Amino acid sequence: MNRIECIAYMAKDSTYLCDIGCDHAYALVEAIKKYNVLGGIAADIADGPLQNALKTITQNHLEHQIQLIKSNGFDLIPDDAFDTAILAGMGGILITSILKNGIQKIQNKALIIEANCDMWRVREFLFLHHFKIVKEEALYDMGKYYEILLAIPQENQYDVYDVVYGPILRRICPPAFKTYYENKINLLKSVIDNIADEQQKEAKKELLKEIQWIMLGKNMEKYYINQTKNYYRTYFLDLKKRPTIFVSPGGGYQYTSPRESEPVVEAFQNKGYHVVVINYRETKEDVYPLPGKYLIQAIEEVCKDERVGAKIGLGFSAGGHCLLEACLHKEDYAWNRKLDALILGYPVITTDMNYMHKGSFQNLLQEKMEDQQVLEYLSLEKEVTKQNAIDLFLWGTYTDTSVSVMNSLKLVEAYYAVGANVEYHMFPLGGHGLSVANQISSEGNIEKNIPYISRWVDFACEWLDLKLKK
Repeated sequence: MNRIECIAYMAKDSTYLCDIGCDHAYALVEAIKKYNVLGGIAADIADGPLQNALKTITQNHLEHQIQLIKSNGFDLIPDDAFDTAILAGMGGILITSILKNGIQKIQNKALIIEANCDMWRVREFLFLHHFKIVKEEALYDMGKYYEILLAIPQENQYDVYDVVYGPILRRICPPAFKTYYENKINLLKSVIDNIADEQQKEAKKELLKEIQWIMLGKNMEKYYINQTKNYYRTYFLDLKKRPTIFVSPGGGYQYTSPRESEPVVEAFQNKGYHVVVINYRETKEDVYPLPGKYLIQAIEEVCKDERVGAKIGLGFSAGGHCLLEACLHKEDYAWNRKLDALILGYPVITTDMNYMHKGSFQNLLQEKMEDQQVLEYLSLEKEVTKQNAIDLFLWGTYTDTSVSVMNSLKLVEAYYAVGANVEYHMFPLGGHGLSVANQISSEGNIEKNIPYISRWVDFACEWLDLKLKK
């Protein structure tokens, strides 16, 4: 099926079509001849396309079924002259502009849309204006990739991945869709190693992992936090109520590490947990306490889902500091919830000048870095009390040269001082940022693929099993 045939097929349940930007009116003619559409309007803003359309209409003897109208979008189209509109062969920005200007005329109409580019803009407009996408097709026609959709007026729920990849396409992954994104994956793999800027490289790595997960048909959704660039992704195994892991990746309070995102999801999903990954540091201009606020807002939003059972926080490096700080200073964030358990991997904890990870606090505090009172407050080993200490599973490596093991030891000492529960695993080898320390998280770096250390996931799950059964 080519592009024109697909558009016409999507109109098979329509009675009268309005083809905006009709060009040759091929799709309109095809729909009438093959799919029992009674008639329609061929509309365009320019005379040339209308002459092309007239020629096609005459050749197919449809002069009495198709009306030609010169119109800027829907401006001169009668409201009652169509039940379905076709907008195809234009860019997504132009299509969105036409829809916006004609919003009063399309509110109760079906829409068939094929954008040559920026299809995500079209989907975003449709979702925001209460249209539901009920059909999506992906195909190659003469070597070019196309996505075509049918939307109807209906309330809907959607997430960022629905906008970018299509709510139906990303779930069924038809052959053309797979081919298109396999090519994207290969392109990303070919350029990532040549990107000098570390943040740009991490962003491309995250995009690569995102597409790979989409291609695997994984159930994941993405939502922005409080209308910022920060976001969270949910990975629900199924519809059952299960213990849920909230992951706060590291990244020195500068970004959130992909290594501590999807690989962690896979490791804990294999153990039967729902997992949520929170990217709280996409706006690196935001200083303390905003990263913690974004983290908490995401947790609170996800906890509204009835599938969320026991709530377990999992933080790595600076992400561990962000998560623990929010737990210890709940009153600062007006946060009434208490997590059921806490897991921290090689966390940033202290502002003791002998052991602090200065880069993390510099990124978090920026101009506030010289405020000794704030620094003291963020030295979390000093903030632990019997009342705010959450049962903790903690692990790290003795040979970590980035975040000193003394950060973890100070936290263990603080827990001991108040009689709180902690299980601590200090591995005698390995560096920083190991994540789940397996082949997936190591990204080809053999120094980060350490089976001996990857056992921490098993240890943590055994600890959780004992705790959650109490």
